[in-house]
Amino acid sequence: NERALLHNDRLQRRVIQRKMQDKSYDASDKQSEGKVTEHKYQNVLHNVHNVRLQLRLQQVKAARMSEELKNQLETKRQKAIECRDSFQEFKRQVARHAEYARTGKKIPEKIIQEVEEFELDKDAEVEEVRGSNISLKNRLTKLEQALRKKDELADNLHVIDFEQLKIENQTLNEKIEERNEELHKLRKKTVTTVQIITHMREKVQFVQQDYQKLKGELGQLDQDLAAQRDLVAKTKHERDEHRSDSGKLRQQTSIMNSEHLTRDFETRTEHINKLKDEINQLKRRHAQMTQFVKSNGGTV
Repeated sequence: NERALLHNDRLQRRVIQRKMQDKSYDASDKQSEGKVTEHKYQNVLHNVHNVRLQLRLQQVKAARMSEELKNQLETKRQKAIECRDSFQEFKRQVARHAEYARTGKKIPEKIIQEVEEFELDKDAEVEEVRGSNISLKNRLTKLEQALRKKDELADNLHVIDFEQLKIENQTLNEKIEERNEELHKLRKKTVTTVQIITHMREKVQFVQQDYQKLKGELGQLDQDLAAQRDLVAKTKHERDEHRSDSGKLRQQTSIMNSEHLTRDFETRTEHINKLKDEINQLKRRHAQMTQFVKSNGGTV
């Protein structure tokens, strides 16, 4: 404690000297800051003393518990050895009285001894692995405790500018609040995004179903269009044949104003115009279906 007080006085002198270099530093603030610093430092020393006292008590308690656990371990180890020996003797007696089902002969002592030696080797390997596992677990526990102490314990024995610490603390609190707000916004945004994704999945499923339906209709329209094209081609071929026949008849009969031929020509012309209109309608329908399928991500 005396060394700590002397060290505290030296550090306070250094702080005052450093503050004196600043022209804007007020003398009245020096005394108040020095008193606050000394009071807080005394509190820190008191806390360190309490922590060390608790550590010593815990060490004594841990030593007692270790001794008790060692005694319990030795007792259980003796009991385990007795159980193991009795179990080995029981297995040995069973093996000696066992017989082969076909020959009726007993198991030779050499084979029984080899099996026992094999079991002892395996038990030794298991004990070695268990010991290694326990040592690794203890090492892991010690490393975790050391890491936790490094994270939790701070160097409370150094005197620093408390006003600067307050400012930094306030700044960190503001940053923490900002991070909490950002985290809250991100969580809210995540929930909204999950809802949107769920809705889009449902919509995609619906669009896929509609796409399959439209694809079937488009296939049917393609078939109808092909049939109409075949019909138009056939009609054009028949028209050409009729024109050829009409020309031949006109050359043979020299009949230019036959009423029957005129009505037949008008009827066929009207039929051809209707077929052209149907073809144009089917083409427009085909183009609409193709555009709808492509806009929904499908392929034709």
